[in-house]
Amino acid sequence: MARRLRTYVHVDGTAYGPGDDVPAEVAERIGDHAWETDGDQDDGEPTVGYTDPAAQQSTTPPNGGEAPPRSGRGSGVEAWRQFAEQNDLDVPADAGREDIIAAAEDAGLIEREE
Repeated sequence: MARRLRTYVHVDGTAYGPGDDVPAEVAERIGDHAWETDGDQDDGEPTVGYTDPAAQQSTTPPNGGEAPPRSGRGSGVEAWRQFAEQNDLDVPADAGREDIIAAAEDAGLIEREE
């Protein structure tokens, strides 16, 4: 069965998440708990194109890149921290998920939720 990441992980300062193409040498270093399997054949490689229904509800910021979902799979602080970095949004190192979301809203990268 093919494997794909079920969550965001950081390896040597690089973040990988669901749908990312993970190099084989990096995939070997990621624990089994971070993977899920899909399909009938085991090629030992992570799959690309994972679609999370909650992620489809996310917004696209003006400068590109998908915002992580606000709840459910893929909505953790690591995903939001990576989003902030990709969009040059400065957030404190100890900022939590809600703090990063609020900063992204304030910066106009995502719409405020009612």
